[in-house]
Amino acid sequence: MKKNYFLTLLLTLCLSAFSFGQIIITEIADPNNDFSARYVELYNVSGSSVDLTGWKLRRWTNGNTGPTTSADVDLSPIGNLASGGFVLISNNASNFQTVYGITADIDAGTGGPADSNGDDQIAVLNSSDTIIDIFGVPGEDGSNTCHEFEDGRAERKGTVTASVDTWDESEWNVWSDGSTASGCTSHTSSSPRTAPADFDPGAWIGTSSDPTLSISAPSANQVFNPETTEVSASLSILNFTLSGDAGGGVSDNSGDGYIATTLQETGQSDVNSNYFTATPPAITVVAGRSYTLTAELVDNSGNSLTPAVTASVSFSVASYTQVADIATLRAGTEGNYYELTGQATMTYDAMNSRNQKYIQDGTAAILIDDADGTVTTSYNVGDGITGIRGQLSSFGGVLQIVPQVDPGAATATGLPVTPQVVTIADLDANFNDYESEWITINDVTFNDADGTATFSSGTNYDITDGTNTLVFRTQFSGADFIGSVIPTSSANITGIAAEFNGTSQIFATSSSNIVLSVQRNDIEGYSAYPNPVRGNSFTITTNSIDKKQVVLFNVLGRKVFSQSFSGTRKTMDIPNLTPGVYVLKVTEGAKIATQKLIIE
Repeated sequence: MKKNYFLTLLLTLCLSAFSFGQIIITEIADPNNDFSARYVELYNVSGSSVDLTGWKLRRWTNGNTGPTTSADVDLSPIGNLASGGFVLISNNASNFQTVYGITADIDAGTGGPADSNGDDQIAVLNSSDTIIDIFGVPGEDGSNTCHEFEDGRAERKGTVTASVDTWDESEWNVWSDGSTASGCTSHTSSSPRTAPADFDPGAWIGTSSDPTLSISAPSANQVFNPETTEVSASLSILNFTLSGDAGGGVSDNSGDGYIATTLQETGQSDVNSNYFTATPPAITVVAGRSYTLTAELVDNSGNSLTPAVTASVSFSVASYTQVADIATLRAGTEGNYYELTGQATMTYDAMNSRNQKYIQDGTAAILIDDADGTVTTSYNVGDGITGIRGQLSSFGGVLQIVPQVDPGAATATGLPVTPQVVTIADLDANFNDYESEWITINDVTFNDADGTATFSSGTNYDITDGTNTLVFRTQFSGADFIGSVIPTSSANITGIAAEFNGTSQIFATSSSNIVLSVQRNDIEGYSAYPNPVRGNSFTITTNSIDKKQVVLFNVLGRKVFSQSFSGTRKTMDIPNLTPGVYVLKVTEGAKIATQKLIIE
């Protein structure tokens, strides 16, 4: 009989190509508690070995349309990966071994595809640089999408049997600590994962033929905020077909069985229920109580399987601790929830993407960090706010409260916002006594001022009182002094006492709060006359013959005249200046005299 060698060859090539492409990503890890325990897990889902020579793992960072090819991970050292074999790619092999107790196959180091912080796209490519399998959408930043896994985990569903070259959300279970876009069917938001308990490198739910049951939401020991009234539960089932409900919680015998659950609640009787879907009704919860949900796969008669297949998860709903003032709030425990029963005054609205606001009372101050836009009521500076409820946290060392509800209408208006005058030395030594308060620091100069340099947004500038130095930060991009010339004269600065990782700072808010210093006199016998100046000269006298530096600044802080002299008296000839108000600064050694000078 004649053989059809062409057909045989074509069939062989097709089967080889099919095997060649069946390497899939089964897990991507970004543990909330250990960034050095990140990893990517690959699996050979085909029926034969695959030669990984020339293959690579690649990442598209954030929303970049182009991949970070310089950080590609070469999979060639793996060689032939057997059917059912795993490849574990870590970002720190030593820490991976310590945390998970197994050895990573490849150490990709920091910055590579295995070092993603949850908003990147990751793909497996063959030796022809063709995408074989991918997680995420290149060109789309993963933040707040269905493929965000920040501080969490992305796990391939056990039903997946082939690789795909475009992102398919339905093939994944995804956990993260942030909010997600609406319509994400496989994403559990606000559910961070911690290592090693929430990860299983070297194992995958799709490798077993036995019935399995897991609870994908809520996560283990998850604490919900006190405003939560319902918690959604989501179960994952493999190799078990659920029967339908014949009515009254009785199986219609159309499948292998159903799910029997028990809900334990603090101070309440256990509730037993039967479910015929992996998404049971939401659980009604109460603030301050703890819950344990236990689920079991049972046959159509309600009997346990052999062996029994169960899953259990415990979670709780936090409650608010009431505090009367901000000082007591600041003394609280980060992560806990508090209600500020006393009235606080809003001192500044940052009007930025995080909707940040600063409040203070007679005891202390704190930052409201409202990235989710929970507070919908508009407040003005000087408004009183009562009943703020939120979670205490910190960022960069700054204590903050994250609101859980809108406090509602202002309980007072027009309250005074009086800054506390402090020195740089006092601020550095006792920062926590002033953090987020409205303060004034007098008689400081900018080290970067040269008469032409201008303020840029989001930049640190050193200011000094002659002895101590502090960071002046242009934190708020909408401030009206951005782009203006940095004052070269000494100034009094009013703003918010801030810090970043232990370094104290001051955030200025507007040009009106950067006031040129006047009416200071540390020089014995100092006098300047006439004032107003009606000609082109004025005279300076002092008791000392020491050298003196004389400088005139306009109201914008720009130097317009400078001259030095030695002796006790000097008449200064000045150029033709536009009539108006100027600041005169005289320096005699370490002593300074400043005053307002009017030129007519």
